[in-house]
Amino acid sequence: MPKEMSVQTQRQRLRGKTGCLTCRSRRKKCDERTPVCERCATSDRVCRWPVPEQMFDRRYASHPKSRFNNSAESPSLSLQSAHAAHRQLTVDLEVVISRHFIEKYYEYLLLPNCHPAFHDGWIKDIQELMVDDEGLRYAVLANAASHIHNVDTNPGMQSLALKYYSKSIRGLSHALDQANDPYLATCNGLLMSIILLYLHGCLGKGTYTDIPPHLQAAVRVLSLRFFDASDNELQPFDLLAFESVLYQIFLTSTVHWSDPAPLSDFDLHFWIQAETLLERKPMFSGSRSLNSPVLGVPIALFRLVIQAKEAYQHPRQCDEATLEQLRREVEAWEGVVLSNGRIDAPAENLPQNSQHIYYEGASYLYILIISLLLEQIDQSPWSPAHNQLPSTVPRDTWQVRKALFILQQFERDDGWTNCFIGNWPTYTLGFFCRDEEDIAIIRNEMKRRWDLTKFFQIARFHEDLEKAWGQRSHCSNGTAVSIISDFSDSLSGCDSPSLWVEAACLAEGDGFVH
Repeated sequence: MPKEMSVQTQRQRLRGKTGCLTCRSRRKKCDERTPVCERCATSDRVCRWPVPEQMFDRRYASHPKSRFNNSAESPSLSLQSAHAAHRQLTVDLEVVISRHFIEKYYEYLLLPNCHPAFHDGWIKDIQELMVDDEGLRYAVLANAASHIHNVDTNPGMQSLALKYYSKSIRGLSHALDQANDPYLATCNGLLMSIILLYLHGCLGKGTYTDIPPHLQAAVRVLSLRFFDASDNELQPFDLLAFESVLYQIFLTSTVHWSDPAPLSDFDLHFWIQAETLLERKPMFSGSRSLNSPVLGVPIALFRLVIQAKEAYQHPRQCDEATLEQLRREVEAWEGVVLSNGRIDAPAENLPQNSQHIYYEGASYLYILIISLLLEQIDQSPWSPAHNQLPSTVPRDTWQVRKALFILQQFERDDGWTNCFIGNWPTYTLGFFCRDEEDIAIIRNEMKRRWDLTKFFQIARFHEDLEKAWGQRSHCSNGTAVSIISDFSDSLSGCDSPSLWVEAACLAEGDGFVH
């Protein structure tokens, strides 16, 4: 090849080093559409973008600033340049935030052992749909920006997250102005947006009290799709959505132990319908965890926790027949724990891995907590003390001993700590502990969960637990210790009643699902 042609080719390649990393690694022309370029979308590839530092052209790295750069510009040209620069900055920032969602935040939203159809399928759908779906795009950005704020404690990111959140709600409201039931029952982008909005309330800060209207909307969409129509077949995203909604129902029904009332009333009818549908037949051959992207443990255990907590805090509202049925179900699960029975067995001919142990450990924790609650109900069923927090129990109580053993077994296991299904039982177990040594185990577990995931749900749980420990230690002339120093400052006023009026309006029928 002639030398001149070789030089020319090299220069062309240098000029072409823009676009997504996927196209550049394949030496393909990229149209630079964000967050997913057309070539990656059509070829079913993950569209990855470089960080800002990688976008810098090294050919000019050593060039001094030109002496002509300070030449005067006309005011109109300067203003146009400023607007163009602002638009480009906005686009670049959204690319960076979107990438954080895809590469960092998303990994925490699903359980580690679920089938790739759940994990890969959902992120692929999100990337494709958010290009044209404004509500979904801003919901993605809101979650990612909020998580970046939790990681970096950047106040600007929190403001930006709330701005994106508000824009997502407006986008949804606009899309739903002309929506009808068939549209609601078939539009995955809409359901994804709603799920991400209530996840922002759960895992971020500032929109916690907005969760119920979003959750009610998701319940309505799923009911239209499956319970008001008989010919719909469950797809991977549908199963994921059902489990996500059920888990959020669990969280809004159990809330925090110090809360006087749940965020939303427990819809037992919808729960039983969903539980029956999901337990009918596994979507993929294999273990329970393979078919469970969000819940991980048997669905019935979440329902039993809700019912046991309700019976514990409001005993006069629970009749004896309901309580007896609850006891029978829990006794069967206690037998599994006492015999070290298997709950999440791997597929045939496959060895058990650490991820299967995570699901079994989490299931045991839920069972042990239900068992403790029922024992305290039976000891003094009409006691006013049962209105709020669980009572402490001796450390040699078999349930506490078993639960603490499980936590110690996973003490240095980041995979377990990243599993969000362990957040609530770890938090609740702390109320039953009275010895400082046991409290230290719970405190350390909560700190590790915060350090690894930066989910604000854990911060709220931790604050509630520390208050209870502080009150108890004060009564016994002890001192409560918080080792998560950034919690109290971050939590101050973060979840006061929401200012996002659009969310409540949507759920009440002003253009939302009704």
